[in-house]
Amino acid sequence: MCNPFLRMKSYLRSHAYHHFLLISIVTLIIIVVPLAINASFDGTNVWGGATEALICAPDQTNGCSALIFEEHYCEPIQWGKFLRTPYNAMSNMAFVVSAMVTLSTVSLHCRWMEHQRPMLVPQNHLQRYNLLNKMYALLLALGGIGSFVCHSAVTYFSAQLDRAGIWMILTPVLAMSLLRWVPMEWGETKGKGWFYPGWLAFWYVLLPGGLSAFHLVDPTNSLATPLLYVGIPIIIGFCIILATLRFFLGKCDYVHESRSNYKLAAAAIVTAGVAFLLQKPERVGACDADSRLVYKLTHAYWHILISVACFFNHRFCFFERLHIPEFGEKGGINTSDEDSNDLEMLRVSVEEEGNTAISVKSLDVII
Repeated sequence: MCNPFLRMKSYLRSHAYHHFLLISIVTLIIIVVPLAINASFDGTNVWGGATEALICAPDQTNGCSALIFEEHYCEPIQWGKFLRTPYNAMSNMAFVVSAMVTLSTVSLHCRWMEHQRPMLVPQNHLQRYNLLNKMYALLLALGGIGSFVCHSAVTYFSAQLDRAGIWMILTPVLAMSLLRWVPMEWGETKGKGWFYPGWLAFWYVLLPGGLSAFHLVDPTNSLATPLLYVGIPIIIGFCIILATLRFFLGKCDYVHESRSNYKLAAAAIVTAGVAFLLQKPERVGACDADSRLVYKLTHAYWHILISVACFFNHRFCFFERLHIPEFGEKGGINTSDEDSNDLEMLRVSVEEEGNTAISVKSLDVII
């Protein structure tokens, strides 16, 4: 008799392999194409000449604090190239890769849930409304592309694309942190009510779109720079407080305790903290553009580490159990009489073949 658990395991592994191939091919393309353009085109023809008026605003203020005429975030500027700061530019592809891997893990987990017999009930809002995950991945990739253009062109306008991209990455992070506090019954609309579409429209479209447009339409506004350098640390700190507060309140029974892998949250926080130190290489004494040593171009590490932190944070939120079924420790399984009988038959068939059923925890590792 065919073991259904092993069949499901093989099914998931097959799809994981296909995802790996697709991600590898796309990663190769997004690396090779910019390098090919860099070798084929003159940067002056693509981005414009290296003039102070083009690089900075006439008043030499907003958007130019990190720009010196011969270097940009401690990497030497190659004005005649398409990739004028190649390491800082190409490292932004990590955001695109992180977005693809995020979509892959979401897809595999949803397939696993659908093929459970009985079906596994969604444990949080991200599992229930998959469009939130897709929009998050899209905004993460767009944020990386905006930063890629910034470090490729090294112009005043490209700097605004970078600033706009920051909000595309940050607002979904804040949205996921807040969504962990929303009781599941608020979101149990299965796509038919107003809650999920409204949440998606505000946090994933209107807010990041409005903040991004502010930097693009009015970049010399006196609020543009404070909005970033004051607002971003406040938001990140608020997200950390939300995560730790729910943990302690749950332990004290003030709120319903969630089942969360706080190691993922800690990994995201630590990775983001190290990235912050490397955001401006001067902080760690590694700004030496004249040496042209690749390992000292630490702003590239900022891009890579932030993309990894975003991935860890999404995994923390996506695999969290906010919804605890009333029947107790069943892992969120719909235990109708018919389905319970089916599950018992599967268990017996597995035991007869001398195999052990795959646990929910082991399947999560596979995904």
